Amino acid sequence: MLKIWRVYLDDAGWLSELGLAALDQQEYQRWQSLRRALDANRYAAAHIALRAVLASELDCLPADICYQHNSWCKPFLHHGPAFSLSHSGGIALIALQPQGPLGIDIELQNNDTDPDWFSDFQSPAELRKMTQSLSAAQALKLWVRKEAVLKAFGRGLHLPMSQVVLPQGDKQCMRAMIHCDGENTLWHLYDLDVGTEALAALVSRRSYTAQELLVKDWPLSSGRSP
Repeated sequence: MLKIWRVYLDDAGWLSELGLAALDQQEYQRWQSLRRALDANRYAAAHIALRAVLASELDCLPADICYQHNSWCKPFLHHGPAFSLSHSGGIALIALQPQGPLGIDIELQNNDTDPDWFSDFQSPAELRKMTQSLSAAQALKLWVRKEAVLKAFGRGLHLPMSQVVLPQGDKQCMRAMIHCDGENTLWHLYDLDVGTEALAALVSRRSYTAQELLVKDWPLSSGRSP
C-alpha cells in the first residue's frame, strides 16, 4: 500500500515535540552546517517528520530508526518500507511503499523562474523532439519528474539529469520506458496533486490507482499514527 504524506515544516512543533535528539549524527551534522536558521529548521523538521512517519509504521520511537546508505548516500531500511523524502520551501512530501524502488519530488512554483535555467538538464534526444521552447511551468514539471526518477534509481543528483530521457506528454499517469544511465527500464510516473503552489511527481515500479495517489496531511502527533 502506498502512502503519501505532506508536512508543513514551518510548524515549530516539529522541533519542540520531538526535538533534535531524534536525529542521528549525520543528520545533526548536516543541520549544524546550514547557516540560515530557516533552512536549518526546515531541514530538521523534514527529517524529524520522516522519522515520525517511519516510526508509526514500525511501532518504535523516531530516534530508534537506523538508516543504511547506498553508494550515493541514499538512506534505506533493511527491514522496513521503501521511502522517499523531498522538501521545497516550507513543504515536505514523504512517500512509503512496502518494498521496491521509489522516488518523490516537490518544487514550489515561482513565476519569476527563467526557463533558460533548466536548459542544461534536457537530454539531446529531448531537445531534438522539441518544437518550441519550454515555458517555466513546463520546465519545472520536467525537472520534478526527472528528480523523482533519480531518487527512485537511488542516485540523486550524482547522475546528471541530462542522462535521464522521459517520454513526451502531459499525462498525469504514465507507464513509461525511462532511459537512465545507459539503461532502459519500465516505470510508472505520476504527477501528484499538491495544490497550485507546487509541482510534485512520484516514480515507482508499481502501478497505483488515483485513490492511492492522494496526498494526505500528516498531523503533528509525536510519531503516533493519525
